[in-house]
Amino acid sequence: MSFTAVEARSALVDLLSAFQSPANLPGLEAARAEAGNDMVKQMQLVFPAVTRIQALVISRYGFSPDGEGMVQFIQHIKQLEREDPEVERLHSMVKAHFIPPMNLSNH
Repeated sequence: MSFTAVEARSALVDLLSAFQSPANLPGLEAARAEAGNDMVKQMQLVFPAVTRIQALVISRYGFSPDGEGMVQFIQHIKQLEREDPEVERLHSMVKAHFIPPMNLSNH
């Protein structure tokens, strides 16, 4: 499969837009609120919601909307981000939706 840096940038922008879309944002915000800083809950609630959105978006770029397609998509992105700083920047923004930074307190 041929997947160019231009297509990668477009797919990553589409992903970021999908995460913010009115159809998806309320559900993602609710999952994040319920999970709070609990990493297990993040993996149970937020990760699956974000993964479903990603599966739909990547299917428009020729990847299958399943685990195998996501692995292939990420492999292509990781390869392209070595060559294209914009792909790297956008990918880091997408990754933050999967595992947002945790607020660590000194209790």
